[in-house]
Amino acid sequence: MKRWFVLFIAFTFIFSVNTPTQGSEANITIPNKIKVGLYYGSSSRNSYELSSDVGFVVGRIQNKNPFTVVSFSDKLLDVCSTSSSNFTPEKSGISDRETAAEYATKLINRGTKCYLFFDNNWSVWVDNNSNNSNAASDLIMIKGDSKYPAVILPVSAESPVFFAGSDLKTPISIEGRRYRGMLEMTTSGNLIQVVNELGLDEYLYGVVPCEMPSNWDIEALKAQTVAARTYAVANLGKWQNYGFDVSAGSSDQVYGGFSEETAKTNQAVDQTSGQILLYDGKPITAFYHADSGGRTEACKDVFGIDLPYLQPVDDIVPSQSPYETWQISLDELSKRYNTYASSSIGDIKEIIIAETTLAGRAKKLLLKGTKGETLLSSDDIRNLLQLKSNYLDIAQDQTAVPAANLGLAVLSGDGSKKNIRLSGINILSQQGINHTKGDCAVISAEGIAKKITSSYNTPNTSDDIYVISGHGCGHGVGMSQWGAKAMAENGYSYTEILYHYYTGVEITP
Repeated sequence: MKRWFVLFIAFTFIFSVNTPTQGSEANITIPNKIKVGLYYGSSSRNSYELSSDVGFVVGRIQNKNPFTVVSFSDKLLDVCSTSSSNFTPEKSGISDRETAAEYATKLINRGTKCYLFFDNNWSVWVDNNSNNSNAASDLIMIKGDSKYPAVILPVSAESPVFFAGSDLKTPISIEGRRYRGMLEMTTSGNLIQVVNELGLDEYLYGVVPCEMPSNWDIEALKAQTVAARTYAVANLGKWQNYGFDVSAGSSDQVYGGFSEETAKTNQAVDQTSGQILLYDGKPITAFYHADSGGRTEACKDVFGIDLPYLQPVDDIVPSQSPYETWQISLDELSKRYNTYASSSIGDIKEIIIAETTLAGRAKKLLLKGTKGETLLSSDDIRNLLQLKSNYLDIAQDQTAVPAANLGLAVLSGDGSKKNIRLSGINILSQQGINHTKGDCAVISAEGIAKKITSSYNTPNTSDDIYVISGHGCGHGVGMSQWGAKAMAENGYSYTEILYHYYTGVEITP
Protein backbone atom coordinates (compact mmCIF):
# COMPACT_ATOMS: atom_id res chain seq x y z
CA MET A 1 0.00 0.00 0.00
CA LYS A 2 2.88 2.35 0.71
CA ARG A 3 4.18 1.83 -2.84
CA TRP A 4 0.77 2.73 -4.29
CA PHE A 5 0.58 5.77 -2.05
CA VAL A 6 3.98 7.00 -3.33
CA LEU A 7 2.88 6.41 -6.93
CA PHE A 8 -0.29 8.40 -6.28
CA ILE A 9 1.68 11.36 -4.87
CA ALA A 10 4.20 11.30 -7.72
CA PHE A 11 1.56 11.00 -10.42
CA THR A 12 -0.54 13.72 -8.88
CA PHE A 13 2.45 16.03 -8.79
CA ILE A 14 3.44 15.47 -12.42
CA PHE A 15 0.01 15.39 -14.06
CA SER A 16 -2.17 17.55 -11.83
CA VAL A 17 -0.01 20.55 -11.00
CA ASN A 18 -1.24 22.98 -13.62
CA THR A 19 0.00 26.46 -12.88
CA PRO A 20 -1.39 28.72 -15.60
CA THR A 21 0.73 31.15 -17.56
CA GLN A 22 -0.39 34.76 -17.25
CA GLY A 23 -0.30 36.93 -20.37
CA SER A 24 1.60 39.98 -19.19
CA GLU A 25 -0.15 42.65 -21.22
CA ALA A 26 -3.78 41.58 -20.92
CA ASN A 27 -3.70 39.27 -17.88
CA ILE A 28 -4.84 36.31 -20.01
CA THR A 29 -4.68 32.88 -18.40
CA ILE A 30 -3.05 30.32 -20.68
CA PRO A 31 -3.58 26.80 -19.29
CA ASN A 32 -0.71 24.35 -19.27
CA LYS A 33 -2.92 21.33 -19.96
CA ILE A 34 -5.29 20.40 -22.75
CA LYS A 35 -7.51 17.39 -23.47
CA VAL A 36 -7.58 16.11 -27.05
CA GLY A 37 -10.21 13.73 -28.41
CA LEU A 38 -8.49 10.85 -30.25
CA TYR A 39 -11.31 8.30 -30.57
CA TYR A 40 -14.91 9.39 -30.00
CA GLY A 41 -18.31 9.13 -31.63
CA SER A 42 -18.14 7.04 -34.80
CA SER A 43 -14.34 6.67 -34.54
CA SER A 44 -14.44 4.98 -31.11
CA ARG A 45 -13.97 1.20 -30.78
CA ASN A 46 -14.60 -1.50 -28.21
CA SER A 47 -10.95 -2.56 -27.98
CA TYR A 48 -7.47 -1.09 -28.43
CA GLU A 49 -3.87 -2.24 -28.37
CA LEU A 50 -1.45 -0.17 -26.29
CA SER A 51 2.34 -0.42 -26.18
CA SER A 52 5.10 1.17 -24.11
CA ASP A 53 8.87 0.76 -23.98
CA VAL A 54 8.87 1.16 -20.19
CA GLY A 55 5.63 -0.52 -19.08
CA PHE A 56 2.51 1.20 -17.77
CA VAL A 57 0.82 2.73 -14.78
CA VAL A 58 -2.95 2.37 -14.86
CA GLY A 59 -5.53 3.93 -12.61
CA ARG A 60 -8.68 5.97 -12.26
CA ILE A 61 -9.35 9.68 -12.11
CA GLN A 62 -11.36 10.54 -9.02
CA ASN A 63 -12.44 14.11 -8.25
CA LYS A 64 -10.22 15.22 -11.17
CA ASN A 65 -7.13 13.67 -9.54
CA PRO A 66 -5.38 10.58 -10.98
CA PHE A 67 -5.14 7.64 -8.58
CA THR A 68 -2.75 4.87 -9.63
CA VAL A 69 -4.23 1.39 -9.19
CA VAL A 70 -1.68 -0.95 -10.72
CA SER A 71 1.64 -1.06 -12.59
CA PHE A 72 2.29 -3.30 -15.58
CA SER A 73 5.78 -4.33 -16.64
CA ASP A 74 4.20 -5.61 -19.85
CA LYS A 75 5.17 -3.82 -23.05
CA LEU A 76 1.81 -4.62 -24.69
CA LEU A 77 -1.70 -4.27 -23.29
CA ASP A 78 -5.01 -5.31 -24.80
CA VAL A 79 -7.84 -3.08 -23.56
CA CYS A 80 -11.54 -3.75 -24.14
CA SER A 81 -14.95 -2.77 -22.77
CA THR A 82 -17.21 -5.18 -20.92
CA SER A 83 -20.23 -5.28 -18.62
CA SER A 84 -20.44 -6.20 -14.94
CA SER A 85 -23.42 -8.40 -15.83
CA ASN A 86 -20.97 -10.88 -17.39
CA PHE A 87 -19.22 -11.64 -14.09
CA THR A 88 -19.88 -13.06 -10.62
CA PRO A 89 -17.76 -12.03 -7.61
CA GLU A 90 -15.88 -15.05 -6.24
CA LYS A 91 -13.86 -13.48 -3.42
CA SER A 92 -13.81 -9.88 -2.15
CA GLY A 93 -11.87 -7.71 0.30
CA ILE A 94 -8.39 -8.78 -0.84
CA SER A 95 -5.64 -6.39 0.29
CA ASP A 96 -3.34 -6.41 -2.76
CA ARG A 97 -3.01 -7.53 -6.35
CA GLU A 98 -0.45 -10.27 -5.63
CA THR A 99 -2.73 -12.03 -3.15
CA ALA A 100 -5.69 -11.71 -5.51
CA ALA A 101 -3.60 -13.11 -8.38
CA GLU A 102 -2.51 -16.10 -6.32
CA TYR A 103 -6.13 -16.94 -5.50
CA ALA A 104 -7.21 -16.46 -9.12
CA THR A 105 -4.36 -18.62 -10.44
CA LYS A 106 -5.58 -21.58 -8.41
CA LEU A 107 -9.02 -21.24 -9.98
CA ILE A 108 -7.53 -20.82 -13.45
CA ASN A 109 -5.57 -24.05 -13.01
CA ARG A 110 -8.91 -25.76 -12.38
CA GLY A 111 -10.28 -24.41 -15.66
CA THR A 112 -12.19 -21.40 -14.31
CA LYS A 113 -11.96 -18.05 -16.13
CA CYS A 114 -10.91 -15.50 -13.49
CA TYR A 115 -10.24 -11.78 -13.41
CA LEU A 116 -8.90 -9.30 -10.90
CA PHE A 117 -11.37 -6.53 -10.10
CA PHE A 118 -10.41 -3.33 -8.26
CA ASP A 119 -12.78 -0.82 -6.71
CA ASN A 120 -10.79 0.52 -3.73
CA ASN A 121 -10.18 -3.15 -2.79
CA TRP A 122 -9.18 -6.16 -4.84
CA SER A 123 -11.61 -8.94 -5.70
CA VAL A 124 -11.58 -12.06 -7.84
CA TRP A 125 -14.41 -12.31 -10.34
CA VAL A 126 -15.34 -15.28 -12.49
CA ASP A 127 -16.97 -15.37 -15.91
CA ASN A 128 -20.64 -16.34 -15.55
CA ASN A 129 -20.91 -17.16 -19.29
CA SER A 130 -23.91 -14.85 -19.73
CA ASN A 131 -22.34 -13.07 -22.73
CA ASN A 132 -24.83 -10.24 -22.42
CA SER A 133 -23.81 -8.27 -25.52
CA ASN A 134 -26.72 -5.84 -25.19
CA ALA A 135 -25.71 -4.60 -21.75
CA ALA A 136 -23.98 -1.20 -21.65
CA SER A 137 -20.28 -1.46 -20.81
CA ASP A 138 -19.40 -0.14 -17.37
CA LEU A 139 -15.98 -1.80 -17.07
CA ILE A 140 -12.58 -1.64 -18.75
CA MET A 141 -10.66 -4.94 -19.01
CA ILE A 142 -6.86 -4.80 -19.29
CA LYS A 143 -4.75 -7.83 -20.24
CA GLY A 144 -0.97 -7.86 -20.55
CA ASP A 145 1.33 -10.56 -21.84
CA SER A 146 2.59 -11.54 -18.36
CA LYS A 147 1.43 -14.28 -15.98
CA TYR A 148 -1.13 -12.07 -14.22
CA PRO A 149 -4.85 -12.49 -14.96
CA ALA A 150 -6.63 -9.60 -16.68
CA VAL A 151 -7.49 -6.59 -14.52
CA ILE A 152 -10.99 -5.10 -14.57
CA LEU A 153 -11.68 -1.51 -13.50
CA PRO A 154 -15.01 0.32 -13.20
CA VAL A 155 -15.36 3.31 -15.51
CA SER A 156 -17.70 6.28 -15.85
CA ALA A 157 -17.72 9.74 -17.41
CA GLU A 158 -16.85 11.20 -13.99
CA SER A 159 -14.15 8.60 -13.29
CA PRO A 160 -12.19 7.64 -16.44
CA VAL A 161 -9.50 4.96 -16.51
CA PHE A 162 -6.07 6.34 -17.40
CA PHE A 163 -2.89 4.88 -18.89
CA ALA A 164 0.63 6.37 -18.82
CA GLY A 165 4.22 5.22 -19.18
CA SER A 166 5.58 3.74 -15.95
CA ASP A 167 8.11 6.58 -15.62
CA LEU A 168 5.30 9.13 -16.27
CA LYS A 169 7.38 10.66 -19.08
CA THR A 170 7.84 8.16 -21.91
CA PRO A 171 5.15 8.39 -24.63
CA ILE A 172 2.82 5.42 -24.97
CA SER A 173 1.28 4.06 -28.14
CA ILE A 174 -2.34 3.32 -29.00
CA GLU A 175 -3.11 1.60 -32.28
CA GLY A 176 0.45 2.21 -33.46
CA ARG A 177 0.66 5.97 -32.80
CA ARG A 178 2.58 7.39 -29.85
CA TYR A 179 1.39 10.17 -27.56
CA ARG A 180 2.83 12.17 -24.70
CA GLY A 181 0.96 12.62 -21.43
CA MET A 182 -1.73 10.13 -20.50
CA LEU A 183 -4.64 8.45 -22.21
CA GLU A 184 -8.05 8.59 -20.54
CA MET A 185 -10.81 6.11 -21.41
CA THR A 186 -14.55 6.22 -20.80
CA THR A 187 -17.34 4.10 -22.28
CA SER A 188 -20.39 4.98 -24.35
CA GLY A 189 -22.61 1.98 -24.95
CA ASN A 190 -20.13 -0.77 -25.76
CA LEU A 191 -17.50 1.57 -27.21
CA ILE A 192 -14.48 3.19 -25.58
CA GLN A 193 -13.73 6.87 -26.03
CA VAL A 194 -10.05 7.85 -25.78
CA VAL A 195 -8.79 11.29 -24.74
CA ASN A 196 -5.15 12.39 -24.60
CA GLU A 197 -4.38 14.78 -21.73
CA LEU A 198 -1.04 16.52 -21.99
CA GLY A 199 0.73 19.89 -21.80
CA LEU A 200 -0.42 22.63 -24.16
CA ASP A 201 3.01 22.98 -25.78
CA GLU A 202 3.35 19.19 -25.94
CA TYR A 203 0.09 19.20 -27.85
CA LEU A 204 1.51 21.81 -30.23
CA TYR A 205 4.57 19.61 -30.80
CA GLY A 206 2.14 17.22 -32.49
CA VAL A 207 0.07 19.87 -34.29
CA VAL A 208 2.58 22.14 -36.05
CA PRO A 209 4.23 19.43 -38.22
CA CYS A 210 0.78 18.18 -39.24
CA GLU A 211 -0.43 21.65 -40.23
CA MET A 212 2.74 22.96 -41.91
CA PRO A 213 5.72 21.14 -43.52
CA SER A 214 8.55 20.94 -40.98
CA ASN A 215 11.20 21.86 -43.56
CA TRP A 216 9.74 25.35 -44.09
CA ASP A 217 11.44 28.48 -42.79
CA ILE A 218 11.51 28.71 -38.98
CA GLU A 219 9.71 32.08 -39.03
CA ALA A 220 6.77 30.57 -40.89
CA LEU A 221 6.72 27.67 -38.41
CA LYS A 222 6.72 30.10 -35.50
CA ALA A 223 3.82 32.04 -37.02
CA GLN A 224 1.96 28.74 -37.44
CA THR A 225 2.70 27.83 -33.82
CA VAL A 226 1.33 31.08 -32.39
CA ALA A 227 -1.79 30.79 -34.54
CA ALA A 228 -2.29 27.15 -33.47
CA ARG A 229 -1.74 27.95 -29.78
CA THR A 230 -4.21 30.83 -30.01
CA TYR A 231 -6.79 28.62 -31.69
CA ALA A 232 -6.41 25.99 -28.95
CA VAL A 233 -6.76 28.51 -26.11
CA ALA A 234 -9.79 30.17 -27.72
CA ASN A 235 -11.50 26.78 -28.18
CA LEU A 236 -10.89 25.17 -24.78
CA GLY A 237 -14.01 23.26 -23.79
CA LYS A 238 -15.42 23.26 -27.33
CA TRP A 239 -16.15 19.52 -26.98
CA GLN A 240 -17.01 19.57 -23.29
CA ASN A 241 -20.04 17.32 -23.83
CA TYR A 242 -17.57 14.64 -24.88
CA GLY A 243 -15.16 15.37 -22.05
CA PHE A 244 -12.34 17.03 -24.00
CA ASP A 245 -11.30 20.43 -25.37
CA VAL A 246 -10.36 19.95 -29.03
CA SER A 247 -10.42 17.06 -31.46
CA ALA A 248 -7.35 15.54 -33.10
CA GLY A 249 -8.85 15.87 -36.59
CA SER A 250 -9.36 18.59 -39.16
CA SER A 251 -12.54 19.81 -37.47
CA ASP A 252 -10.09 21.62 -35.17
CA GLN A 253 -6.35 21.22 -35.78
CA VAL A 254 -4.74 18.02 -37.03
CA TYR A 255 -2.82 16.46 -34.13
CA GLY A 256 -0.51 13.52 -34.79
CA GLY A 257 0.99 13.10 -31.35
CA PHE A 258 4.62 12.26 -30.57
CA SER A 259 4.84 10.18 -33.75
CA GLU A 260 4.76 13.35 -35.90
CA GLU A 261 7.17 15.53 -33.89
CA THR A 262 10.33 16.99 -35.45
CA ALA A 263 13.21 18.90 -33.89
CA LYS A 264 12.55 22.01 -35.99
CA THR A 265 8.82 22.30 -35.23
CA ASN A 266 9.49 21.63 -31.54
CA GLN A 267 11.98 24.50 -31.68
CA ALA A 268 9.28 26.77 -33.11
CA VAL A 269 6.99 25.84 -30.21
CA ASP A 270 9.69 26.36 -27.58
CA GLN A 271 10.76 29.74 -28.96
CA THR A 272 7.19 31.08 -28.88
CA SER A 273 6.08 29.45 -25.64
CA GLY A 274 3.17 31.27 -23.99
CA GLN A 275 2.53 33.56 -26.96
CA ILE A 276 -1.00 33.98 -28.32
CA LEU A 277 -2.84 36.54 -30.44
CA LEU A 278 -5.23 38.96 -28.74
CA TYR A 279 -7.80 41.45 -29.97
CA ASP A 280 -9.42 43.78 -27.47
CA GLY A 281 -7.74 41.79 -24.71
CA LYS A 282 -9.18 38.40 -25.72
CA PRO A 283 -7.73 35.41 -27.63
CA ILE A 284 -8.77 35.59 -31.25
CA THR A 285 -10.29 32.86 -33.38
CA ALA A 286 -7.08 32.28 -35.32
CA PHE A 287 -8.30 30.68 -38.53
CA TYR A 288 -5.69 29.75 -41.11
CA HIS A 289 -5.69 27.97 -44.45
CA ALA A 290 -3.31 26.58 -47.08
CA ASP A 291 -3.21 29.30 -49.75
CA SER A 292 -5.26 32.46 -50.23
CA GLY A 293 -4.73 32.60 -53.98
CA GLY A 294 -3.43 36.14 -53.53
CA ARG A 295 -6.10 37.62 -51.26
CA THR A 296 -7.63 36.39 -48.00
CA GLU A 297 -11.35 36.40 -47.25
CA ALA A 298 -13.55 38.19 -44.73
CA CYS A 299 -14.71 35.89 -41.94
CA LYS A 300 -18.33 37.02 -42.34
CA ASP A 301 -18.43 35.77 -45.93
CA VAL A 302 -17.32 32.26 -44.96
CA PHE A 303 -18.38 31.61 -41.37
CA GLY A 304 -21.10 34.26 -41.03
CA ILE A 305 -19.36 36.14 -38.21
CA ASP A 306 -17.93 39.61 -38.78
CA LEU A 307 -14.62 39.69 -36.88
CA PRO A 308 -12.54 42.88 -37.22
CA TYR A 309 -9.24 41.00 -37.19
CA LEU A 310 -10.27 38.62 -40.01
CA GLN A 311 -10.66 40.95 -42.99
CA PRO A 312 -9.41 40.60 -46.58
CA VAL A 313 -5.72 41.37 -47.11
CA ASP A 314 -3.49 40.85 -50.13
CA ASP A 315 -0.47 38.56 -49.97
CA ILE A 316 2.69 40.66 -49.73
CA VAL A 317 4.77 38.14 -51.68
CA PRO A 318 3.43 35.77 -54.37
CA SER A 319 3.12 32.35 -52.74
CA GLN A 320 4.39 30.26 -55.66
CA SER A 321 2.31 27.42 -54.25
CA PRO A 322 1.00 24.41 -56.19
CA TYR A 323 -2.49 25.81 -55.56
CA GLU A 324 -1.79 29.30 -56.93
CA THR A 325 -3.79 28.51 -60.08
CA TRP A 326 -5.65 25.34 -60.95
CA GLN A 327 -8.34 24.28 -63.40
CA ILE A 328 -11.24 21.87 -63.64
CA SER A 329 -13.32 20.94 -66.68
CA LEU A 330 -17.07 21.24 -66.87
CA ASP A 331 -17.33 17.50 -67.43
CA GLU A 332 -15.44 16.77 -64.18
CA LEU A 333 -17.57 19.33 -62.37
CA SER A 334 -20.72 17.50 -63.49
CA LYS A 335 -19.35 14.18 -62.22
CA ARG A 336 -18.48 15.63 -58.83
CA TYR A 337 -21.79 17.37 -58.32
CA ASN A 338 -23.84 14.33 -59.31
CA THR A 339 -21.70 12.16 -57.01
CA TYR A 340 -21.94 14.28 -53.85
CA ALA A 341 -25.29 16.07 -54.27
CA SER A 342 -28.55 14.54 -53.04
CA SER A 343 -30.21 14.95 -56.44
CA SER A 344 -28.88 15.11 -59.99
CA ILE A 345 -29.27 17.98 -62.42
CA GLY A 346 -27.80 15.98 -65.28
CA ASP A 347 -24.82 17.19 -67.28
CA ILE A 348 -23.92 20.75 -66.35
CA LYS A 349 -24.10 22.97 -69.43
CA GLU A 350 -23.76 26.42 -67.90
CA ILE A 351 -22.20 27.84 -64.77
CA ILE A 352 -22.68 31.39 -63.50
CA ILE A 353 -21.12 33.21 -60.57
CA ALA A 354 -24.31 34.76 -59.23
CA GLU A 355 -22.73 36.59 -56.28
CA THR A 356 -19.21 37.27 -55.08
CA THR A 357 -17.74 38.13 -51.69
CA LEU A 358 -15.92 41.34 -50.86
CA ALA A 359 -12.63 39.63 -51.68
CA GLY A 360 -13.91 38.31 -55.01
CA ARG A 361 -14.69 34.67 -54.20
CA ALA A 362 -17.82 32.96 -55.44
CA LYS A 363 -20.52 33.28 -52.79
CA LYS A 364 -23.33 31.87 -54.91
CA LEU A 365 -22.91 29.69 -57.98
CA LEU A 366 -25.71 28.89 -60.42
CA LEU A 367 -25.42 25.52 -62.17
CA LYS A 368 -27.65 24.79 -65.16
CA GLY A 369 -27.88 21.16 -66.23
CA THR A 370 -29.80 19.01 -68.69
CA LYS A 371 -32.22 17.97 -65.90
CA GLY A 372 -32.58 21.21 -64.02
CA GLU A 373 -30.59 23.86 -62.22
CA THR A 374 -29.44 24.67 -58.70
CA LEU A 375 -28.00 27.60 -56.78
CA LEU A 376 -25.10 26.67 -54.50
CA SER A 377 -24.03 28.69 -51.45
CA SER A 378 -20.42 29.21 -50.38
CA ASP A 379 -20.20 26.04 -48.24
CA ASP A 380 -21.76 23.81 -50.89
CA ILE A 381 -19.55 25.20 -53.63
CA ARG A 382 -16.46 23.64 -52.08
CA ASN A 383 -18.11 20.61 -50.50
CA LEU A 384 -20.37 19.38 -53.30
CA LEU A 385 -18.02 20.31 -56.12
CA GLN A 386 -14.91 19.25 -54.15
CA LEU A 387 -13.07 22.42 -55.20
CA LYS A 388 -9.84 23.57 -53.59
CA SER A 389 -11.33 27.02 -53.03
CA ASN A 390 -14.17 29.35 -54.02
CA TYR A 391 -11.80 31.79 -55.72
CA LEU A 392 -13.01 31.13 -59.27
CA ASP A 393 -12.80 32.43 -62.82
CA ILE A 394 -15.20 31.06 -65.42
CA ALA A 395 -14.37 31.27 -69.12
CA GLN A 396 -14.85 29.49 -72.43
CA ASP A 397 -11.15 29.15 -72.97
CA GLN A 398 -7.94 29.95 -71.14
CA THR A 399 -7.66 33.43 -72.66
CA ALA A 400 -11.26 34.47 -72.08
CA VAL A 401 -12.14 37.15 -69.56
CA PRO A 402 -15.32 36.42 -67.56
CA ALA A 403 -17.77 39.27 -67.89
CA ALA A 404 -18.69 38.98 -64.23
CA ASN A 405 -15.16 40.07 -63.34
CA LEU A 406 -15.23 43.24 -65.46
CA GLY A 407 -17.73 45.18 -63.36
CA LEU A 408 -19.23 46.73 -66.51
CA ALA A 409 -21.77 49.43 -65.63
CA VAL A 410 -23.44 52.54 -67.02
CA LEU A 411 -24.06 55.81 -65.24
CA SER A 412 -27.59 57.07 -65.85
CA GLY A 413 -28.71 60.64 -66.02
CA ASP A 414 -29.94 60.65 -62.44
CA GLY A 415 -26.50 59.63 -61.24
CA SER A 416 -27.38 56.02 -60.43
CA LYS A 417 -25.05 53.20 -61.37
CA LYS A 418 -26.51 50.19 -63.15
CA ASN A 419 -24.85 46.90 -64.08
CA ILE A 420 -25.51 45.74 -67.64
CA ARG A 421 -25.41 42.46 -69.46
CA LEU A 422 -23.18 42.03 -72.49
CA SER A 423 -25.62 39.82 -74.34
CA GLY A 424 -28.74 41.17 -75.98
CA ILE A 425 -27.65 44.82 -76.10
CA ASN A 426 -27.16 47.19 -79.04
CA ILE A 427 -23.73 48.70 -79.69
CA LEU A 428 -23.22 51.68 -82.03
CA SER A 429 -20.03 51.10 -84.02
CA GLN A 430 -18.53 52.39 -87.27
CA GLN A 431 -20.55 49.74 -89.07
CA GLY A 432 -23.82 50.92 -87.51
CA ILE A 433 -25.98 49.28 -84.85
CA ASN A 434 -24.96 45.73 -83.86
CA HIS A 435 -26.96 43.42 -81.60
CA THR A 436 -24.74 41.24 -79.39
CA LYS A 437 -25.69 37.58 -79.17
CA GLY A 438 -22.49 35.92 -78.05
CA ASP A 439 -18.93 36.91 -77.34
CA CYS A 440 -17.59 40.42 -77.74
CA ALA A 441 -14.03 41.48 -78.35
CA VAL A 442 -12.32 44.54 -76.90
CA ILE A 443 -8.96 46.16 -77.33
CA SER A 444 -7.42 46.85 -73.95
CA ALA A 445 -5.25 49.84 -73.08
CA GLU A 446 -2.23 47.67 -73.76
CA GLY A 447 -3.50 47.00 -77.28
CA ILE A 448 -4.21 43.31 -76.56
CA ALA A 449 -7.37 41.80 -77.97
CA LYS A 450 -9.36 39.85 -75.39
CA LYS A 451 -12.52 37.85 -75.81
CA ILE A 452 -15.22 38.68 -73.23
CA THR A 453 -17.62 35.88 -72.44
CA SER A 454 -20.97 36.96 -71.12
CA SER A 455 -22.06 34.94 -68.10
CA TYR A 456 -25.61 35.19 -69.45
CA ASN A 457 -24.89 33.60 -72.82
CA THR A 458 -25.18 29.88 -73.43
CA PRO A 459 -21.54 28.84 -73.67
CA ASN A 460 -19.91 26.35 -75.93
CA THR A 461 -19.68 23.40 -73.59
CA SER A 462 -16.99 21.48 -75.36
CA ASP A 463 -14.79 20.13 -72.57
CA ASP A 464 -11.55 21.20 -74.19
CA ILE A 465 -12.42 24.91 -74.09
CA TYR A 466 -14.91 25.43 -71.21
CA VAL A 467 -12.72 25.55 -68.13
CA ILE A 468 -13.24 26.73 -64.57
CA SER A 469 -10.04 28.25 -63.21
CA GLY A 470 -9.41 28.68 -59.52
CA HIS A 471 -6.87 30.14 -57.14
CA GLY A 472 -5.69 29.04 -53.72
CA CYS A 473 -6.70 26.26 -51.39
CA GLY A 474 -8.95 26.34 -48.33
CA HIS A 475 -11.57 28.69 -46.93
CA GLY A 476 -9.30 31.73 -47.31
CA VAL A 477 -9.86 33.20 -43.82
CA GLY A 478 -6.92 34.33 -41.67
CA MET A 479 -3.30 33.40 -42.29
CA SER A 480 -2.32 31.92 -45.62
CA GLN A 481 0.26 29.24 -44.84
CA TRP A 482 1.90 29.46 -48.25
CA GLY A 483 1.78 33.24 -47.96
CA ALA A 484 3.54 32.96 -44.59
CA LYS A 485 6.18 30.74 -46.17
CA ALA A 486 6.81 33.28 -48.94
CA MET A 487 7.07 36.15 -46.44
CA ALA A 488 9.48 34.21 -44.22
CA GLU A 489 11.69 33.35 -47.19
CA ASN A 490 11.80 37.05 -48.03
CA GLY A 491 13.05 38.13 -44.62
CA TYR A 492 9.81 38.79 -42.71
CA SER A 493 9.67 37.73 -39.05
CA TYR A 494 6.89 35.59 -37.60
CA THR A 495 5.45 38.63 -35.80
CA GLU A 496 5.31 40.59 -39.07
CA ILE A 497 3.56 37.65 -40.73
CA LEU A 498 0.98 37.47 -37.96
CA TYR A 499 0.37 41.22 -37.85
CA HIS A 500 -0.18 41.19 -41.63
CA TYR A 501 -2.79 38.43 -41.73
CA TYR A 502 -4.59 39.24 -38.47
CA THR A 503 -5.64 42.90 -38.54
CA GLY A 504 -5.10 44.99 -35.40
CA VAL A 505 -4.03 42.17 -33.08
CA GLU A 506 -1.37 42.08 -30.38
CA ILE A 507 0.92 39.23 -29.39
CA THR A 508 1.28 38.36 -25.71
CA PRO A 509 3.47 38.13 -23.81
